[in-house]
Amino acid sequence: MVLLPALLAACATEAPLIPPPLDVRGAASGASDAAPAAPVAAPAQVAETPKPPPPERLQAGRPPVSQMLTAPESQDANITLTFEQLPLPDFVQAVYGTILKKNVTLDAAVMSRKDLVTLRTGGPQTPGQVADAVRLLLQSYGIAVFEVGGLVRVVPDSAKVGYSPEISRGRALPQTPTSLRPIFQLVELQAVRNPDVANWVKTLFGNKIDLKEDPARNAVLLSGNAADVLAALEVIQVLDQPMMRGRHSIRINAAYWAADDLAKRLVEILVAEGYAASLPVAAGGIGWPITVMPMAGANAVFVFALSPQILDHVAAWAAELDKPNEKGMGRNLFSYPVQYTDAESLAKTLQQLLSPSAAGPAPAAAAGKTAAAMQVVVDRASNTLIVQGGGEDHGALRSLLQSLDKPAREALIEVTVAEVQLRDNLELGVEWLIKDLGIGSYASTASTLGGLGVGTSGLSIKFLDSSGDLRGLINALASNNRATILSSPRVVAKNGESATIQVGQEVPIITSQQTTAVTTGTGILQTVQYRNTGVILSVKPVIHSGDQIDLEVQQEVSAAQSTTTGVSVSPTFTSRKIQTRLSLKNGDTVLLGGLISSNRAEGDTGIPLLKDIPGLGQLFRKNTRSGDRTELIVLITPYILTDDRDARALTQAFRDRLGPWARGLPAGAARQGEGSGLGLKLDAGDGR
Repeated sequence: MVLLPALLAACATEAPLIPPPLDVRGAASGASDAAPAAPVAAPAQVAETPKPPPPERLQAGRPPVSQMLTAPESQDANITLTFEQLPLPDFVQAVYGTILKKNVTLDAAVMSRKDLVTLRTGGPQTPGQVADAVRLLLQSYGIAVFEVGGLVRVVPDSAKVGYSPEISRGRALPQTPTSLRPIFQLVELQAVRNPDVANWVKTLFGNKIDLKEDPARNAVLLSGNAADVLAALEVIQVLDQPMMRGRHSIRINAAYWAADDLAKRLVEILVAEGYAASLPVAAGGIGWPITVMPMAGANAVFVFALSPQILDHVAAWAAELDKPNEKGMGRNLFSYPVQYTDAESLAKTLQQLLSPSAAGPAPAAAAGKTAAAMQVVVDRASNTLIVQGGGEDHGALRSLLQSLDKPAREALIEVTVAEVQLRDNLELGVEWLIKDLGIGSYASTASTLGGLGVGTSGLSIKFLDSSGDLRGLINALASNNRATILSSPRVVAKNGESATIQVGQEVPIITSQQTTAVTTGTGILQTVQYRNTGVILSVKPVIHSGDQIDLEVQQEVSAAQSTTTGVSVSPTFTSRKIQTRLSLKNGDTVLLGGLISSNRAEGDTGIPLLKDIPGLGQLFRKNTRSGDRTELIVLITPYILTDDRDARALTQAFRDRLGPWARGLPAGAARQGEGSGLGLKLDAGDGR
């Protein structure tokens, strides 16, 4: 008989890949404790009025025109002029015709001039320098020089008939030398009205510039010589600026007065003090040194002035005026629109504060007396509190309401459950049969076949005799089972409220069974209940200042399996459950719980005494060896959601983790997941 050894191969398992924390890049930062902007607490905001962008410079295309008088190609400084008391027509002919070699024609009015011209150059000049000097000299005599098509025309300065004007559009100053022809420039104004600019240009230039107004385009049309038009353009660029350019501004949030009334009183006081102040609705009010503009929608007053000191003076008067009226009825009214919470719950808190002797919170559905001179009414339609009482209490009550009326913060809770299960089994056994043992006159048989429970799985070696009967059996079986379980549920919960996410099944369980006798036979009455299985996460966060979160957490990972207890009508449940309370920082990942368990078992089955013989005992026994190891870790990470921007950033970070298919979702789907259904919507496909 030959015995074969059996080897047990070792097994290795891979650790579960635990996802890293969401990369929100600071978007899920701690919530700010700053109260919402309030009329009473808001300080005056002083800032310089934003300056407008520089005007766009446009130069419309135009056909090529002759440039200023062009000199001959030679630019050598070899011309020296000396003219003594030469008649004007002869002077023009000598310079342009003889020296500069130009084709020249003189107007009849110029030919009849009897003026005498004297000109001396201090040294050699280039032809261009000579042309410029002569043109300036003739301009002092009231004579203009034009060059068109290579012909130089000398005419009186007012003679423009016969020349096609050069037309351009825009506010730009020409970057190239201009023609000597008349120029028409259309200037579209950007910040002021055309009458304001027209009056200044006419005053400065008189008859040198012909100006026409175009009210439909809010533009002016300039015409004249190039130099005069350029000068007028420079003036227009200075004038065409916002009236408030460079001024300082202040915003005053009215607490007890209406913005219109407060603005009127401020103007009256400033005028009485000798300041030039006005409301913009008054004629020309926006051009005054001090402009007071009420904004009824925001219940605020904007003041514009050239000096920050004047703004400080106006703010001081506003603080002095904007106070509750302590006289009159003595029971002033003010309303507070609740922005971030429920007005009725806020009214209950206010009633408890104003009536500390009350047994409990009073109903806020209608008016109720909270003190001898104080009443609180809730307007459900607008979610507004209306308070009636002494005016001296309004400031304190408004500050209190503002401190209580804060946006409710939320928290995204992420729990990661990672579990590794290892199970190893080894079975090794030998069975044999010996027949026809001769003991005296008796024939006997010795056998362990079928008696030791050696299985047929794994490696089996059988020994047969010549007739095909089984004489020996060697069996070796080794099994290794590995399981990795990873679940990462997430859920968004409002501050102080509970939230639950469940991804799994409801498994029916028979809890009771009765047999009843009926006429047709035996009846069975069963009671069935359902148990939730899968991934179940319940949280209740309480968010404190300083990014601290207190959590009540209950995490469960369970599943139904085939029963091994003999109760065939009910399944067996595997459950990993943890319930705890803890406090941690925003964005920190901490260990919520963990488990490491290891079980090992060894045993043998065989013939008494013989199975214990060293070495040879293996022929008379079956060996079994098993080992189980479970490793479990539960991690938790909270993220504070201060506003919608934080919610969108966390949603995008989770979409990036899921991969391209999640990043390709429409933006609307992402926005739907930013609310309280974020965890359920996104974790439904995460599973286990």
